[in-house]
Formats: sequence, structure tokens, C-alpha cells
Amino acid sequence: MFEADWTTRQAAAVIGSVALLATVPGGFLLAAHAQTLYPDVSEDYWAQPFIAELTEANILTGYPDGTFRPDQAIDRDEYAAVIRQAFDADAIRTLPNGSAFSDVPEGYWADDAIEEAYETGFLGTPDPNEFEPQTEISRADAIVALVEGLGLSTKTKTAAVPVAAEPVQPVRQKRRQPPNRFMFPMASTAMMQLFAPPARAAAPNPPAAQANGTNPEAAAETSLDLSQYYADADQIPDYARDEVAIATQAGLIVNYPELSLLNPNAPISRGGTAALVHRALVYQNEIEPVEEAETKAYIVEP
Repeated sequence: MFEADWTTRQAAAVIGSVALLATVPGGFLLAAHAQTLYPDVSEDYWAQPFIAELTEANILTGYPDGTFRPDQAIDRDEYAAVIRQAFDADAIRTLPNGSAFSDVPEGYWADDAIEEAYETGFLGTPDPNEFEPQTEISRADAIVALVEGLGLSTKTKTAAVPVAAEPVQPVRQKRRQPPNRFMFPMASTAMMQLFAPPARAAAPNPPAAQANGTNPEAAAETSLDLSQYYADADQIPDYARDEVAIATQAGLIVNYPELSLLNPNAPISRGGTAALVHRALVYQNEIEPVEEAETKAYIVEP
């Protein structure tokens, strides 16, 4: 559908040159390990500890102008890039030989991240031939993606597990991603938006496949009463309820500004993505939990 014209090739060249710069010690602001704070992420910003620690871990980085834009919504292609940078998972499915998403042109900046996020089970497709890379991802779908990709949903869905029980554990062991596997996670992808295909409008009620390609009827019903945790539990899509319950028990959920409001259908922000991914890495014992009392106040404890 989209051809790799000169603009796409030019974009790929820009990405390659900046990625190389990012690996050079002291090289500009795109080097994630060289920048821990951003001018638009103040010390008292609610997600600052999550953003700073993931920046130090080479998982997140900023825009070329040095900003992070923490309140800006994240698209599916950027989310795929963050997942690729943060988690090392085994493939559970493959794209058919010779197939490609019609809305991901050859040479697209995130094509490798999209393929990996799909094959490892983190992100599925709303349509077999489309990925919708520039569609904003909702908070519910971002949670579903992590629960599915980390293998948490393959455990028994807590039918016999009380609310106060220990969180379920991942079914497959993960390794931390080595540094400098630079796929331009988060903000630095903005330079590519002029070269990307037009954004598509999100479906009003996206199916579970929007996040991970699973059958919403395949999961057993959880016994966790989500209304005990979230005042807006009735707004959680049916396909995401089990995954939200599992994420809640695993301690993955961070709600700002109100601890009891999940806002499941709102687009997840860059700051919110940092918090969610950070909590997933804490759950895997790959990173230390935040110690700031004010930040911890927004973490939903199981």
C-alpha cells in the first residue's frame, strides 16, 4: 500500500545516523544514558522517577530538542519500540512468509519493533493485514499487551485465588535487554512522523485483538472484584477485565492523579507508559522499585 519512496529511505538514513550518534560516549542528547532529566519533567512531576530510571536503563529517551513530553499520548508503533527495548521475550508466533502489514511500509522506522512485538505476543492486530502503527493505544490495551506478552494470562485466572493472594508469576523467564539495542523508544520517534503513513482513527470499541490478538472469550473469569480498586471499573472493556485484574494483582497499575481511577479507555501518555513498563520490570525483579513516597502513592497495591 505504501512504497518505500525517497522520503522513507531518507527517514531510515536519519534514524541510522542518529542511532550511531547515540552509541558514542557524550554524543548529543539522544544518548539515553547521558540524559536522566528533561526540562519538561520537573523533579516533582508524578512520573519523574519512572522516567529517570528507564532513561538510565537505555529504555527511554527524549526528543532531539531535549524534551520528553510526558503528557503526550503514545502510538502503537512507539509502544512496540518501548516493548522491544524493555523486554527480551521468545517468539510465540510468526508472520507468514512474505507477508507485511499494509500500513507499515518497507523501511518504516519501527518495522522491526512492530514485527517483534507481534511475534512475541505483546501486540496483535485489529485486522490481519494492518497494524495501525499511528493509532493511540489506550491504557486498557497497554495493560493487556504487557499481561499477554509477559505470559501472565497463561496462569489460572485466579478463580481459586483470593484477592489477598501473592501475584501470579511469569511462565517464562526473561533476560534484561542489553544496552544500546537502540530502537528509538518513546519520544525521539517524533522526527519520523513526517515520513510515516497517515494516522487512522481508533475504533470506538476496539476488540481485544487491538492489543494482543487474543480471543476475549477464551479467558476464564477472574474472581477479583475490580470495583474494590477502581471507581470506574464499569468502564473497563469486557475483553480487558481479566488482564486488568491480573495486572492489579501483580502490582503493575499506576493511576494518576486519582489512585482509584483507572481511566481505561483514555490514551496512555508517555509518562504513564514509563510508569507501567517500570512496574512490569519491578515485577520481574529487573529494576528497583521507586522509593519516593509521593510517587508510590499512585501505585495500586495488590
